[in-house]
Amino acid sequence: MENNKIFIGDNLKTMNSKSFEPFLNKVKFIYIDPPYNTLNTTFAYKDKNYNWAEDIQKRLEVSYKFLTVNGVIFISIDDNELATLLQICYKVFGKENYVGLFITKQAQRSNAKHINTIHEYVLAFAKNKKMLPKFYIKRMENPSEALLIKAIINKVKRSFKISKEKASLELKKCINDYNKQTGLTWINNYSNIDEKGNIFFAKDLSTPGKPNKLVINEINLTLEPLKTRAWSSKEKILKLHKAKRLCFKDGRPYAIEYLNEATDNVNSILNFYSRQGTKSLKNMGLYGLFDTPKPVELIKFLIRSSQHEDSLILDFYAGSGTTAQAVYEINKEDKMNHKFILIQLDEPINEKSEAYNVMTTLGYEKPKVSDAMIHRIKTFLKINNLNDNFEIENKIYE
Repeated sequence: MENNKIFIGDNLKTMNSKSFEPFLNKVKFIYIDPPYNTLNTTFAYKDKNYNWAEDIQKRLEVSYKFLTVNGVIFISIDDNELATLLQICYKVFGKENYVGLFITKQAQRSNAKHINTIHEYVLAFAKNKKMLPKFYIKRMENPSEALLIKAIINKVKRSFKISKEKASLELKKCINDYNKQTGLTWINNYSNIDEKGNIFFAKDLSTPGKPNKLVINEINLTLEPLKTRAWSSKEKILKLHKAKRLCFKDGRPYAIEYLNEATDNVNSILNFYSRQGTKSLKNMGLYGLFDTPKPVELIKFLIRSSQHEDSLILDFYAGSGTTAQAVYEINKEDKMNHKFILIQLDEPINEKSEAYNVMTTLGYEKPKVSDAMIHRIKTFLKINNLNDNFEIENKIYE
């Protein structure tokens, strides 16, 4: 798919249309933030016959066929319908394809009679869990660690300008401080500094197996047998050498893994507050456009932790267009080429809402949610000097 696409219309009819057939078995990642079956004061589309469970199940059943065999879906949900949604997903995807449940912290409230609910959930299911790649996240992209790691890198860089010896002493101190502050010891491996002042882990290149002699004529390297383990493959070592990711200690080769690329497993509790989504809109001068927009950093986290190659990303409850912004930002920051497909119903915005006032002030007559979403995306692109000729298709099923 060359261009990002936005479909305006009913998501069920759109996904069942001929125009959507090219995406069968092509989508690697789906994120949706559906209505939670609670009162919504911004949009005016619900009617008395609305059946939340039936509505969501139909759409999940249709979306299933667009996922690749190694695809995954993430669904934001709150306490009201979590149990119902879980049972629906068991039916659609199968219990064996349950991936997990994220808990996302929300802003503190004080209006509950008994227990303040300060969290929501993101439910994850695979099309085929056995084919789903491992989830991991760069520590530099993990909000709980990013600032600490950046501080270490910067301190060592500054010391390196004086001397490598000074930088080595600074690194030892930083590692010790990090251990005390976090109780984590993974960073102890990153005890080396290269000739440019970059911190790295010299990773062992042996592997379980029968001790063997390895001769690599291409780089004039001969490795004598180890006592109890085998060497990694010739192909792996040549690949590391070509990428300039090979170092030697006492004549023995090691793989170079830089601190700014260090990864971690994905944890189930996430610190992405709903008010962060509101702040993102406020920064674009669009405060009040949506009641509870999802934080762009949440969606970026989900994409980054599960999609390590260029992917086609679908959001069929596009709402405020946060998924589009997440894709744009990741593509720019990580040099990726993800593409998105958004679907949003052209539902009218409630005339009594703040969103209606914002849109009419911007010059829209009888504004719809899809108008607000597209305006938000265009505003983001303009502010960030990005160009994208995304395609918009209106009610293509009719």
